Amino acid sequence: MTKEDFAKFSGEYLKRRRYELGMTQAEFAGIHMSEEGYSKIERGKSVPSALTLCVIYNKTGISMDYIFKEFDIIDQEMKPEKE
Repeated sequence: MTKEDFAKFSGEYLKRRRYELGMTQAEFAGIHMSEEGYSKIERGKSVPSALTLCVIYNKTGISMDYIFKEFDIIDQEMKPEKE
């Protein structure tokens, strides 16, 4: 998975989860970052640090372990099959 793939998947996932929780971008960003910075993450324009990801995903109630397993599954699906 490329950095761009990771950014896109992560952003789409966070946006979907934020909607499920009924929160605005400002509420979801909280005191850890600006709404503008968080918006860039949701749009796949920015890849946050591991610490920032931990803070954001903690707000979703989903562990980083789960997220990385999801990324790994997608990464495996994107690889071409070996003959």
